[in-house]
Amino acid sequence: MILKKPIKERGTKMKKMVIAAFAAMFIFGSTTTMASGNLESDLTPVSAENILNWMNCKDKKPTDTVKSMTKTKDGKIVRVNCGEAQKIVSDAGIPVSDF
Repeated sequence: MILKKPIKERGTKMKKMVIAAFAAMFIFGSTTTMASGNLESDLTPVSAENILNWMNCKDKKPTDTVKSMTKTKDGKIVRVNCGEAQKIVSDAGIPVSDF
């Protein structure tokens, strides 16, 4: 006589697989998770590093420099030119007036 797994146990695994499939479809197919310049989005990709540099330079002159919040070189914090950081964000077409 062959013993099969109880029906209740088989149903639980199927429910988990269905939930995982729906979650994967939402995560991988969502335009909000891929809003950095993919085929479904009109946004130009801008790295978090550049946005953080722009935020540090928001109230500064283009000739000023600030410390990078993400980069180090040889154990020292890199200085960023505000003019370059502001240009990168403005070239991407991000509506900076909203921030």
